[in-house]
Amino acid sequence: MLDIKNFTKVTLEKLKKINTGDQLELLTYKKDRKIIITKTDYSKFHIIEDGFEYNEFRNIDIKNLEKILKKLKKLEFPRSNKFFLKIINKKDSNEQISFKLI
Repeated sequence: MLDIKNFTKVTLEKLKKINTGDQLELLTYKKDRKIIITKTDYSKFHIIEDGFEYNEFRNIDIKNLEKILKKLKKLEFPRSNKFFLKIINKKDSNEQISFKLI
């Protein structure tokens, strides 16, 4: 569980470190709402908002990603103090999926 004050900062740091094809899942404490961010290219991302509303954003660059994250934080995590961050690593060779909950 991470503090909501560091929502954008931590998310952007983790996205820079993951490989292409990997995903980040940002979940509320109750895990009823989530934001899934997939790294499609070195600087392009695919965002799925699955909670209060369902939206998809494709081919988002880093500058727009930060703006969208701030808006989604207010919409999907309005009264949250903590959030979960899950890293999902996709391995192409065996189609195995592993994840790490932070």
